[in-house]
Amino acid sequence: MIPIYGFLEGDTIGLLILADEQELLAATAAKLQAAARLRAGLAGPLAVFVNGRPVELDATVQQAGIKALDRVDVRRGAPR
Repeated sequence: MIPIYGFLEGDTIGLLILADEQELLAATAAKLQAAARLRAGLAGPLAVFVNGRPVELDATVQQAGIKALDRVDVRRGAPR
């Protein structure tokens, strides 16, 4: 498990979540949405950014090159 900082657009708090190396980024984004659901929610297409660069939702955490304590942002927008 890799600890990462997750930020959901519209939320006021960054969250520390755990991601498995073989987990799809779509699943990581869903974890972040679930953890922030009381403060913020996103509907429709999502875009994921790792340390400011866009990544594909169907990539795994490992394929995206995510390391411990990297920043992952989930925003509204078309998947890349």
